[in-house]
Amino acid sequence: MEPQINAITICAQDVQALKRFYSQILEWRILAQNEKVIIFRLNNTVLTICAADVYAEYSGMKPADSTEKHFYLTVNLESPKRVDQTLQKLAALSVDIIRMPKKAFWGGYSGFFADPEGNRWEVCYNPVPNTII
Repeated sequence: MEPQINAITICAQDVQALKRFYSQILEWRILAQNEKVIIFRLNNTVLTICAADVYAEYSGMKPADSTEKHFYLTVNLESPKRVDQTLQKLAALSVDIIRMPKKAFWGGYSGFFADPEGNRWEVCYNPVPNTII
């Protein structure tokens, strides 16, 4: 199997709230949508926001009852300055900033924010291109 990720699916409690967040706050382009599924194009990956009932029926997995999240997704940017600018812009838009950017233990620079349902995103600068850390 090829080492790649082509799609990420988030099970949503409120599809429309997440649609507004990703399309209006983050300004991501909607690729396709209906009332229960919104698909965004993220370079070579798609992000799908899916209503809980559709998620359960399609995947066979019951969504977790807990609102506590145990994962985060990362967006790599070209410089620490862009990381700062991005998180400052999100903060000005009243996005929940989990941690303002700081130097990471592995040599990079990153901060975190959450969408309206608590899904965590890291905004990161990786000084060693093409490595996963």
